[in-house]
Amino acid sequence: MENLDWLLQQIDELEAQTTTFANQALLEATKDIAKEQAKRIEQAEMELDGRIWSPNKW
Repeated sequence: MENLDWLLQQIDELEAQTTTFANQALLEATKDIAKEQAKRIEQAEMELDGRIWSPNKW
């Protein structure tokens, strides 16, 4: 999560500096992708943890 927070902060700083709509839209889409990727990583980690502790595998 630290990396995601840092990345979002960096993107926000770039967004504040950019003047064109196209660049702002690109940066906003980049933030959305980063958030989605972080969510999927967390879900995969939880799934892996759940499979490791599954009583069916014991």
